[in-house]
Amino acid sequence: MRIILLLFLFIFANAKTMIATYYAKYGIFGTIAKAEGVFEYNATNYKIYTLSKALGIAAVLSKHMVQTYSSIGIIKNNRLIPSAYISTRKKGNNFYKRIYLFDHKNKKITRLKYKNSKLEANETLAYYTPDDVLSLYFNLPYYLKQQKKSIYTFYALGGRKKDGKIDVTFPKGKELKRVKKALDAKGICIKANLYNKVFAGDKGILYLVIEPKNWVTLKGMVKNVLKIGDLKGGIEKLTIKQAP
Repeated sequence: MRIILLLFLFIFANAKTMIATYYAKYGIFGTIAKAEGVFEYNATNYKIYTLSKALGIAAVLSKHMVQTYSSIGIIKNNRLIPSAYISTRKKGNNFYKRIYLFDHKNKKITRLKYKNSKLEANETLAYYTPDDVLSLYFNLPYYLKQQKKSIYTFYALGGRKKDGKIDVTFPKGKELKRVKKALDAKGICIKANLYNKVFAGDKGILYLVIEPKNWVTLKGMVKNVLKIGDLKGGIEKLTIKQAP
């Protein structure tokens, strides 16, 4: 992953960078994780990088797990087009890495699976998607302008396991009031059904409150994790760096 990122560093000499740090709290356990997200882009290229660390009792139970997700690609007609999506997970003494390479021309995605730096598999996924979950998030304003629906269906790597399906809706009425009250935040509220459990016991449904000016998530919530309570997160700090 480091080599791939270094290969792309030179193209961001005139890039704009947004760096956001977040906390995640879960019921009586308090803060269980910290995370950082970085979005760097210029007129033609982008990279997105996220890192999360388990804290407290969550760190003990997960063997001090650290996870990262990266999306690297180009920008064309105001849309992010991923070339590679990389995920890593450090748990105890084991380090897992997945590298997904997009072949948009031939509509296929290749996955390389590593464990402790040893290649375990080189395979083609059974499905193709034009996005990963990170590029899809920042592409939403572009996609939403193209159509107006009550339910928006997208396909992105990181969604439903068999095909990448993700549904996005805008809560209204009582549901919107409940979410905004629970999160105590102002902004655009979206509901994403990932069809893929975020944590054990939940249904893969994520609520986000987003700042419309820069599309940065202000607060988020996963409902009824392990039937104990809601997992809630919020932004602690946002730094925006303009290219010199």
